[in-house]
Amino acid sequence: MLDKVKTVIALGYFDCVHTGHRKVLSEAKTLADSFGANFTVFTFEGNLKAYIEGEEGTFVYSDAERKELYLSLGADEVYFAPINYDFLSTGKLDFLDDLNNRFNICAYVCGEDYRFGKFAEGNVWYLQSYAERKGQKVKVVETVFTNGEKVSTSLIKRYLKTGEIDKANALLGSPYRIVGEVVKDRGVGKKIGFPTANVEIAKGRCEIKPGVYAGKVTAEGNEYLAVINFGSRPTFDLNKRVCEVHLIDFNGDLYGKKITVKFERFMRSVIKFLDTESLIRQIKKDVTEVKNGR
Repeated sequence: MLDKVKTVIALGYFDCVHTGHRKVLSEAKTLADSFGANFTVFTFEGNLKAYIEGEEGTFVYSDAERKELYLSLGADEVYFAPINYDFLSTGKLDFLDDLNNRFNICAYVCGEDYRFGKFAEGNVWYLQSYAERKGQKVKVVETVFTNGEKVSTSLIKRYLKTGEIDKANALLGSPYRIVGEVVKDRGVGKKIGFPTANVEIAKGRCEIKPGVYAGKVTAEGNEYLAVINFGSRPTFDLNKRVCEVHLIDFNGDLYGKKITVKFERFMRSVIKFLDTESLIRQIKKDVTEVKNGR
């Protein structure tokens, strides 16, 4: 049997891949390259906070979106640990032993506040002691702050809720995104000269301020400027929350295909127009603003 490829493992939840998470992931990637090792991300599948606190909870990014981000940051492998009683009841020693049974670990990278094992009894000092006995390296990364406040998922959620997308993006390290399959809708956009791609909003996604955003869409390997309508469509008395996107200068059919919608700037609140002509005039204005970068 061939030996397992040696790996540097980044330990954390990394639930929205913000700048604090990215610092840990970047250090792990650099260390893996120096060792000629694989770079593995350890995380949890689903909503850990919601499970522990016994509430429904919301997420910034889905598991699939997070995995895509990890891989874009250089990860060779992503290990999603299950969120269930058995796994979360694993003691700190058994937790580390299990990781070493799964991977040929040469180094660990984590934040200075990283905790693990049952009741979060494991900490960086315990990890360092364990690694020393096994001849492994541990890299501990300092916490990242912004304006004296720790960069956190809750802070990013707050900015998304208030429409401060520029602040959220600065902490995320890249534009906030929604990845999903384009679904059929009423086709009204096409009828009025502005066809849209509609992506369903997954249950549990955190609240985002309803409105019209400037952004970009990646579709079929290309990137397009886009006007994004997020929220309801009051002109047509439709209250369901949707992500409706007009790709500027795109011609084609995206039904059933996966696209990535990136939010870059909040432009205006959702408006109920008196008639279709007023809506068309406003969309033309929105498109012009996006093209001009205003």
